[in-house]
Amino acid sequence: MKIPKTCALVLATPFTSAYAQSLTSAVLSNSDTTTYEESSPGVLTLNNSLAPLDALVGTATAAGGNIELFASSDLARFDDASAGGVFANASPSVLTAGFTNGASVTVSGLDGQDWFLDGSSIYDTSFGADNLANQWFGDFVTALGDQSGGQSNIFVLGQEEALFDTFRDNGGFAQISDPNVSFINIDTPDSMVNVGLGGFLDATPVVADLLGAPQVLLASIFQNGIQISEVAQINGENVYSFEGVDSGVVLNDGIDSYSATFVLSAPIPEPSSSVLLFLAGVAGLSRRKR
Repeated sequence: MKIPKTCALVLATPFTSAYAQSLTSAVLSNSDTTTYEESSPGVLTLNNSLAPLDALVGTATAAGGNIELFASSDLARFDDASAGGVFANASPSVLTAGFTNGASVTVSGLDGQDWFLDGSSIYDTSFGADNLANQWFGDFVTALGDQSGGQSNIFVLGQEEALFDTFRDNGGFAQISDPNVSFINIDTPDSMVNVGLGGFLDATPVVADLLGAPQVLLASIFQNGIQISEVAQINGENVYSFEGVDSGVVLNDGIDSYSATFVLSAPIPEPSSSVLLFLAGVAGLSRRKR
């Protein structure tokens, strides 16, 4: 069974660095993915034949295309969050990216065990459990307060458990487990990998459906909309954000999908021993040629 991994809440910031490593490979673990291409300036279209590497060339404010991992997560069969449900034993897609410096980064979706296992490996879907689902939900409630200028208390205060249960039973945790990756960058000086996820500049309609709330009510409370990223695992660390930037692209699906980019960060994994030996050999050759 899986042990809950570290959870990181990050803010979205456009990524620029003179030390960025070039992406050299992108491999998907299975076919449960969907690929979108910027077919004309600012417009995304479905193109599952696009090579993964070609879909990951964007930046935060010019996102280009993206690859959706665990694309089937919003199907009804994943609504059941129980230990015996399909979501608990799903196999989310994994994107493995390689860089010019030899680093390898993995980005993946989440399954029920990632969300609901506690520190004792007990699968607990209840409100108040010590697991990622409750950590995320607590951060979500805090973000709602920040984004509404405190007005979300009208809707949330005293209703946290009921809202958690409704979100869970509507398949909410599964539906935010399918990150749409638009770029992956490595920032060498800070030893961090930065992953851009496509999302909504205003997710109010989606959040209203998942919380079983009237959309008109939430729209009146959140004058500037609701921002919420999907959740991804980067090198095994669970990361998410509630602050996005305009992506510069949009899918013409009636709800402006991928209009925002959320930039998530995680530590860069240590190079493998083989890479270190290779670098040491190159250094030795360089010294002998002097």
